[in-house]
Amino acid sequence: MKQQIYRNLLDKLGRSVLIVCLLLIGSIVGCERVQDSSKIIHAPEPGIFKVGMLLPGSINDQGWNALAHDGLTAIEAELGAEINYVESLTPADWESDFRAYAMAGYDLIFGHGYEYQAAAITVAQDYPEIIFITSAGASGAVRENVAPIVFRLEQAIYLLGMIAGLMTQTDMIGIVGGQELPSASSTFMAFEGGVKSVNSDAVVQRTYVGDWENIAKARELALAQIQEGVDFIFHNANEAGLGVFEAVVMAQDVGKTVYSFGANRDQSAVSPRAVLANAVITPKAYVQLATAVKAGTFESKLHVFTMMTDGAIALTYNPELRSQVPEEVQQKVEAARQQILAGTLAVPQIDFSTGE
Repeated sequence: MKQQIYRNLLDKLGRSVLIVCLLLIGSIVGCERVQDSSKIIHAPEPGIFKVGMLLPGSINDQGWNALAHDGLTAIEAELGAEINYVESLTPADWESDFRAYAMAGYDLIFGHGYEYQAAAITVAQDYPEIIFITSAGASGAVRENVAPIVFRLEQAIYLLGMIAGLMTQTDMIGIVGGQELPSASSTFMAFEGGVKSVNSDAVVQRTYVGDWENIAKARELALAQIQEGVDFIFHNANEAGLGVFEAVVMAQDVGKTVYSFGANRDQSAVSPRAVLANAVITPKAYVQLATAVKAGTFESKLHVFTMMTDGAIALTYNPELRSQVPEEVQQKVEAARQQILAGTLAVPQIDFSTGE
């Protein structure tokens, strides 16, 4: 019923105006006067730090969007911020959604995806006092109040590739992606690099769903890879990646030894039978950024988070399946992790400072 009401409102008022209305409804602030729509509509209460976020999918995807929501709630808990998020799914929404938060007086607005860069730059010009941060961006997107951030998950993903390369029984390993974006391609480069570093005979297959939500299509693609002999599959496909886990469990049910890996967030609990280990972005990255914005010390530049950045990126094992990883494999992976932390092991990845 509520969803139908919201849809009707969208038809009548337009998306940008509706979002502002929802923000006002959700606020615990008392009665406020609505100003001219060309100006800030919801002026923040003195001392209240307000953080908004645009997401390209559902926070229930247990991956890319869920981890961003984890970061947003960590900002709320640690900084006492007022927070809000919106699923901003199509290019027609992006600029209006940024503008709605800006009009509502938010201090910091995240666009959690590479696709949000252009819209953030456009809107930021009209609101120089607000900081706009886009995920998986490039240095070319830096403006006076716009900063891209890159989560170099590749280092942890390289380690996942080592696990697959050392444990595979078929020398056939799969990758399932959502869409072919630079940030995703970089993670696949790292995963394959990890595989090849320990197993030069391994063949790595790569396929794409075509979007980030189609669980059934991802399951179909993963099952096809398993049918061809793949026994480890890495995904970077957001919600669609859940289909990979389903395919792995289905294969296990008919006696095959197949495993997969979690990406962006610890997905061990999502599929305890399928997920052997995870490459994880922790909420610490978001809190670090928001802390600097709130303190007025934020620097507009390309912000890069790695395994060496205060625990922002991590490798985790599924506690239910860690015993399936031979001790010798764990030792080799740990040795490589220490080399990464020491700066003596460079992981193959796209250089987003140049775009190559």
